[in-house]
Amino acid sequence: MPLTRQEFRRQVWDVVRIYREDNAWVGRWRNSSWNNDHIMEIYIRAAYRLYDATANNHHKLVLLGDTAIRSAEDLILNFGLTAANGIQEDEVVQTADNADAQRQNAWGANAIPVRGAGSILSENGWTPILNDALIVGSATAGHGFYLTLNRYESGLWREAAAMARGKLPALRRLYVHKYGPGIDGNGPTDEFMMSTPEFRQQVWKYFMNWNIGMFWDVQRQNPRVLAREILGLSFLGYETVFNDQELFFRKRWDTPDPNFATYANRLRALRFHDSGARARILQSLSMYLFQDNTAIGFRADLPAIRAMPIIGHQQMQLV
Repeated sequence: MPLTRQEFRRQVWDVVRIYREDNAWVGRWRNSSWNNDHIMEIYIRAAYRLYDATANNHHKLVLLGDTAIRSAEDLILNFGLTAANGIQEDEVVQTADNADAQRQNAWGANAIPVRGAGSILSENGWTPILNDALIVGSATAGHGFYLTLNRYESGLWREAAAMARGKLPALRRLYVHKYGPGIDGNGPTDEFMMSTPEFRQQVWKYFMNWNIGMFWDVQRQNPRVLAREILGLSFLGYETVFNDQELFFRKRWDTPDPNFATYANRLRALRFHDSGARARILQSLSMYLFQDNTAIGFRADLPAIRAMPIIGHQQMQLV
């Protein structure tokens, strides 16, 4: 069941100390530090407006990805913006206006506004609390999540697919060992192998390792928001579906409604705020996405990762 405004506020205030300690940079924002309780109340109200708006998401899905998706004209036209607190970037306002005009021309009075109930996060008053409200609210509503690639990433994904096709003989041998050679004894064709989850996962492993910056900011030495979001989905009982240039997250039917306390505490247990926890964070992503301790990450972290206990997918979910 969705949280009321009062329940939402209580849940967030219960873990405000964790948010402040683990995201101290927000406390250093001039004139908008959430160390001030009055400012924190403003941020919590903004987060609740987004949380409440997720129930009215017309597509019942959320697009995740690089910040470039917030200004992509085709995505804004087709999927809309959350904008429960106004659009985050000034330059996107005109893009949204243009998209609204196109919708009006196409559907007239039946046109759904671009702002307010869309699938792309763009919010004034952004904080980690607001970002978590999108994930928690959408998960409570049972919405799906798509990882959306920008143009550069789409090209990189195609290169990863070409690399994986070169490994088809080895993948076929593993497949035959697991499932048998088939009726004719020749094993599956290349076309069949490229439709299997094993092949698609291999493509995504190459892609994510080549594009590891989607999860970890090397310059600042901290995790990206996308890593926080995907780890959140792992906590909230979501499972992955790998497709061509498309990674979908869907909620298992038997998972309970999420809450902020578990979300915040699970992130703290991973030391998500600690730049020295890179190996632990990427290991957790690897296990969730690929059930493989070392599927994605930095070569320098491999000794530390191999020394860590393996965390199963079910252990990462809310209990």
